Amino acid sequence: MTWAKRIGLVLVALLFLWNLFLYASSQWNNDHIPGLGKWRVLSVLTGSMTPTIKAGDMVIVTRYTGEVPKTGDIITYWKDDQTRSLITHRVVQRLDNGYLQTKGDANQETDGGWTDPNRLVGKVVATIPFAAALQQLIKEPLTMVFILAGFIGYLIHTQRRSGSKKDNKQASIQTEKLEGDLT
Repeated sequence: MTWAKRIGLVLVALLFLWNLFLYASSQWNNDHIPGLGKWRVLSVLTGSMTPTIKAGDMVIVTRYTGEVPKTGDIITYWKDDQTRSLITHRVVQRLDNGYLQTKGDANQETDGGWTDPNRLVGKVVATIPFAAALQQLIKEPLTMVFILAGFIGYLIHTQRRSGSKKDNKQASIQTEKLEGDLT
């Protein structure tokens, strides 16, 4: 059972470090999107790309460097300059001037208007299923309280167990000394 506890602690620590990385990197990146270098990590909030990408998944996006989006690529772009919200959809058409027509896989219609190539964040290169949902769950204060309480409970439990083992070992040593003196 101790291996399960250790794995649980490692997972909690990794999730904590992952959230810390996402927060810190979003602060130091100029675009305020979490990630490192040309890579960005984003949470998918809607089901517009279902079944390819589901709500609650995370996507890893890489910036286009020297290449242009092709029809069929899944891209992430800024919706507009005012809202600062991101959209992840598939390119269905590309004009010679670089403007893109996009559409969510689950949507019947294409997105309204053409996307300016200057609003492009990058191309989706990987999807991590359920990662955004798990991250969102961990961000909840009640979840953090339960995780912290479990961790403190685990520490108290292991301290008591190690204390009782030491007491048992000392009692065993004293018993051996007494038995040795009697003979």
